[in-house]
Amino acid sequence: MEWKKVLATIIVSAFFIFFWINGPLQIKEVLAHLEQEETEFSKPKIIGKSSKIKNYGEIEDAETKGEGWSLITKESNKIKDKSKLIFSSKNNILFSKSYSKKLLSHAKRIFGKNIITEVKPTENLVYIKINKNEKNYFYTESGGVINNIRGYGGSINIGLLVNDNGLIEKVQHVSSKETESYLQKIAKTNYYKSFQNLPIEDDHIIDAISGATLTTKAIAQTTTELVDIIGDSYSDYLLNDRNTPSFKVQAKNTLWWIMHIIIIGILFLYGFQKKYKKSKHSIQILSIVSVLYIGFFMNNSFTYVSFLHPFLGTSVSSLVAFYALFTLLGAIWGKNTYCKYVCPFGHAQRLSLQLSKNRFSSKFFIKNKYVKLIRGTITIVLITGILLGLRSWGNFEIFPDFFGFDFMSTWFFISVLLVLVNLKYPFIWCRISCPTGSVLDTISKVTKR
Repeated sequence: MEWKKVLATIIVSAFFIFFWINGPLQIKEVLAHLEQEETEFSKPKIIGKSSKIKNYGEIEDAETKGEGWSLITKESNKIKDKSKLIFSSKNNILFSKSYSKKLLSHAKRIFGKNIITEVKPTENLVYIKINKNEKNYFYTESGGVINNIRGYGGSINIGLLVNDNGLIEKVQHVSSKETESYLQKIAKTNYYKSFQNLPIEDDHIIDAISGATLTTKAIAQTTTELVDIIGDSYSDYLLNDRNTPSFKVQAKNTLWWIMHIIIIGILFLYGFQKKYKKSKHSIQILSIVSVLYIGFFMNNSFTYVSFLHPFLGTSVSSLVAFYALFTLLGAIWGKNTYCKYVCPFGHAQRLSLQLSKNRFSSKFFIKNKYVKLIRGTITIVLITGILLGLRSWGNFEIFPDFFGFDFMSTWFFISVLLVLVNLKYPFIWCRISCPTGSVLDTISKVTKR
């Protein structure tokens, strides 16, 4: 019914414009460091007056010990000397020995073993002070410190190395739940090198990597916030007693994204239009363009997770935003245009069938009503898990690994196997497993009733 399509279009457009202007739903970064969790064990209690305290050599001592009074947490009441401020870091992983050992091991991977190191815990983080050839370096990581900035799969733990001249020596990926093929794609570029020798002051702009925009932007944002925390923690070492600087590094898309969205838009328009007949030859050309350009060149798979990003605190790039808009409108007005005419993995399956001339094809082994039930169940479980915080579930996809030739990934071998099984049971992934297809088919079905 036309009125349903119009209503759905208005809702989708409003959704698109809102998040385009306001960004994702998330806690503002300025509040990120103000979050505190208080329990009965963390409440300070006055336990008595100490007669031993007479002189305060430092202002800090007076602030800590007061006029003979001291503070202690409830869980530390067995400590005999009750004239000091007791801080328990038992449950804080940042101040554990294992965390410090990890930082040391990561630092030694950069410099080798023949270095002088010193673990420096501060109020906000732990860093390693490194001395090599009479020059000081400072290494720290964002894991456990910065959790409010998210890439495709959640927060990203990056390692940051700064020298005593206030210049960034190295930014490196340590761990995350990002799709492995995206990380490898970034590693093959000069992205990490673009951070080298940036002074930790002023604003800097570097190029985001097309096809891994969310990840590269999140790494840049995490670096910005980590430098901000660093400035508060050991600015005296880094800045030679200068004031803490204002630092910001942004990863911005190059103009390539405009070319990408034009090509994608042409594919959508071809699938949507009804004036010209869609011949087998034209569909074959469409398939080749989709596989080569969107698949191998861009390697920018579009999935249902893109619709969830605004609700997960993840920023959406201009490319993904328009991609999502085209996809939604294609589901409303064009009977799921994306799956039929744009999806590169769908076209890869189609091309394999054309090359084999369908000589191996057989009737599907599961009835259609059960196929839809299985795919729908998979989709609901995945969406529920992701919204509940299981961000790694968003990596239930085969596009990036397949088109990125990620031979070390399990998903790569699954995707190749699916293409081969597709010769026997056409479009098996699309029919029984693809959550993106399930979401778009549901939208298309609801708007046409």
